[in-house]
Amino acid sequence: MKHVFRTRGTHRQIDGLDAQKDGVACHLPGTAADRQDDAGGDFRETRYRIKDNYSVFFLKYVEPVKDAIDKSSFPFGSLDSLDGWDSLMGLAFENLVLSNLRPLLGLLGFGSVQILSAAPFRKNAGKGKGGEGVQIDLLLQARRTACVVEIKRRREIGREIEDEVARKIRFLPKRDGVSIRTALVYEGHLAPIVEADGFFDSVVPFRRLLGI
Repeated sequence: MKHVFRTRGTHRQIDGLDAQKDGVACHLPGTAADRQDDAGGDFRETRYRIKDNYSVFFLKYVEPVKDAIDKSSFPFGSLDSLDGWDSLMGLAFENLVLSNLRPLLGLLGFGSVQILSAAPFRKNAGKGKGGEGVQIDLLLQARRTACVVEIKRRREIGREIEDEVARKIRFLPKRDGVSIRTALVYEGHLAPIVEADGFFDSVVPFRRLLGI
């Protein structure tokens, strides 16, 4: 399924793919056009995202209660009982997928294509009532093609995933001559109707990305 958009507001990674040091990924603004906001203003923003999953776990769950842990007074039940555990696991899964970006490009048909940008995309909520924001897990951009990649870890994945991605596509500014594709990288049980619908140009189970 193809759509058309014009790029603006993406965060381009060094060398077009990935720049990281000590488990931290750095997303840099792209061209001057990419740095313009919806009002035509210019913004320069560098984003950092922790890619090391243990560091994320430590900062979220260990460091805040470190004193209690040291004193053996922290009441631990199970990992599933931790607040926000599902969200953390979703982030960890996303990090694993992004860490395997190069083989993913091949599975999505971008293996021999020059990639201009490969990074998460975020559009902040607009001012006033009804202003909404959007976040795309991974936006691949080539000269004439781009791909919105949804990375999803969920026990059951149904048709609602199509609505989620369609909404994200609507937030992308239009650009003549550039088509946009859709892809889903997932872990969990995918309802057969999702592949049958043909909404996603590529559907990649995580085990395939790992070569299992």
